[in-house]
Amino acid sequence: MGPVVEIIYTNLLSPLILFFIIGIIATLVNSDLKVPEAFYTGYTMIILLTIGINGGRKLKNASFNEMFITILAALFLSIVMLGITYLLVKNVFKFDIPNSLALAAHYGSVSAVTFVAGLSFLDKMMVSYEDYMPAILVVMEGPAIVLAIVLYKIMMKKDSDSTSGLGEVFKEAFFGKSIFLLLGGIAIGLIAHQTELAKIEPLFGDLFYGILSIFLLHMGMIATQQVRDLKGIKWYSFAYVFILPLIGGVCGILVGNFIGLSIGGTFILGVLTASASYIAAPAAIEHSIPEANSGVYIGSSLGLTLPFNLIFGIPFYFWLSNFIVS
Repeated sequence: MGPVVEIIYTNLLSPLILFFIIGIIATLVNSDLKVPEAFYTGYTMIILLTIGINGGRKLKNASFNEMFITILAALFLSIVMLGITYLLVKNVFKFDIPNSLALAAHYGSVSAVTFVAGLSFLDKMMVSYEDYMPAILVVMEGPAIVLAIVLYKIMMKKDSDSTSGLGEVFKEAFFGKSIFLLLGGIAIGLIAHQTELAKIEPLFGDLFYGILSIFLLHMGMIATQQVRDLKGIKWYSFAYVFILPLIGGVCGILVGNFIGLSIGGTFILGVLTASASYIAAPAAIEHSIPEANSGVYIGSSLGLTLPFNLIFGIPFYFWLSNFIVS
């Protein structure tokens, strides 16, 4: 396991991870450090747009046939993770149907921040990946959320007059702010002239990792607070927050290798499948599955799975991708 330890050590020295750890420490020592809500909204928009714009620029050179196969694989993985999550948390951890489906929506969807951290790790390791991977991020964000809510309405016998109709569910899952900004960024990157894109490069390029560092500092603070809010609950009741990303990472890597992705592409598909949504999914689930406990699904995805993936998961998925693909 020597290579894994070395990769973890390299990851821990990444400025992004160090900022995240500083955020964790700030909350643990009860620092008065605060990030204004307006700043959080602003740099979330910049991060999502930057991912989209860079992805759109690279999509110009992508092979549609190759991308189509990866899209099908991504959709397959989203549904598989939804099913695995539901069966695991309901049958093994004994959650009720609303909470099981809410968690399935989060773990069947993906995290843009984990995705960017994975890309940053590849850059640091000087490993290339398929240009269209940002599009796969968009593809994997909505389907599991919609399917979980549809299953909830069927299982709980909710009629069409319930608080949130399916039309609203589709709108929230596919046109909520995260997906809308990602799609908008991809469109800009695809159709805008390169000379004009160069004019916005200082904000949506040069400053990107600096903004992302502050965002991760904030995420470290929020994640730690979410864990604190779960006090009184036995730790083993949340063991799935570590089991599911490992299952997702392995499944994504195996599928990526099967469809012929590069080591970098296989790694990214594994990272996406291992991640859990904490932006798009909570917004949709809060209104559509009101019986679910928001502290459980946000605390799980943001408070526990995100730190696990950023600090330990990403190095492991990279090692496993190298081991399987090569």
